[in-house]
Amino acid sequence: MDYLFYNELSDSSRGKEEGKTLYEELKAHFPDLQLKSVQEVNPGEFIASCSEDDTVILAGGDGTLNHAINLLDPEQVKCRLLFRSFGTGNDFFNDVADRQDPETKLVPLNEYIVGLPTIEVKGKTYRFINGIGFGIDGDCCVEAERLKKEGAKDINYSSITLKLLFGPFKPRKATVTVDGVTKTFDKVYLASAMNGRYYGGGMNIAPDQKRGTGLLTSVVIHGKGKLGTFMMFPGIIKGKHVKDKKHVEVLQGKEITVTFDVPCGLQIDGEVVEDVTTYKATIR
Repeated sequence: MDYLFYNELSDSSRGKEEGKTLYEELKAHFPDLQLKSVQEVNPGEFIASCSEDDTVILAGGDGTLNHAINLLDPEQVKCRLLFRSFGTGNDFFNDVADRQDPETKLVPLNEYIVGLPTIEVKGKTYRFINGIGFGIDGDCCVEAERLKKEGAKDINYSSITLKLLFGPFKPRKATVTVDGVTKTFDKVYLASAMNGRYYGGGMNIAPDQKRGTGLLTSVVIHGKGKLGTFMMFPGIIKGKHVKDKKHVEVLQGKEITVTFDVPCGLQIDGEVVEDVTTYKATIR
């Protein structure tokens, strides 16, 4: 059988309508397609029960993917998994868009969920498929979640970042340890750990990172004033920020531990953890 899972909360809660539209579109390619909501059916349990003859399509953004991979054991998946991008955050799709089927715009997913990295933060462990944002990017996601709870529909992350940067956000002192080698930094604005190249809705934060290599990339932006850091952000969209060797540190390894002197927001594939001092990201 073929199944389409959609997230009703994707795309600022427009996911239910978009899921039904996508269902009608894909029925031409999957005549026996059944529609299911991740709010009504646990996708982890459902996927675990599927056989090699089944196909499950996950439709949504990065949050939908993160939710699914943390509800199942990716190593035990037997069915064919496909992904269709819609919603407000599509960094996974940005990274693998060249793999999409030209007709259905579906991306094969099975190979990308095997051997996923994990993050340990505040006593819990999570898998992630794109990356970790820690610093102003994490605080931006915290503020976005607050606005969503207040009923805001169209969240402008660039505007939030700008207000934080020239408002309450203060750069941290940070210690970053990659595979046992420790470096310290002053005036750190962000310290990520990336499995893919993109996060934050299209920011090419780790342009040289490649999935499936068994390595993560840590990107630390530090040392500039607020105006200089603001001027750097447009370059992050195209990955040009890494040319600034004085203020951007790029490190690769299997284990990345980051510690700030003052707690900050953290995001895992866009999912928020507040008041974090330290995290450890690992890939095997």
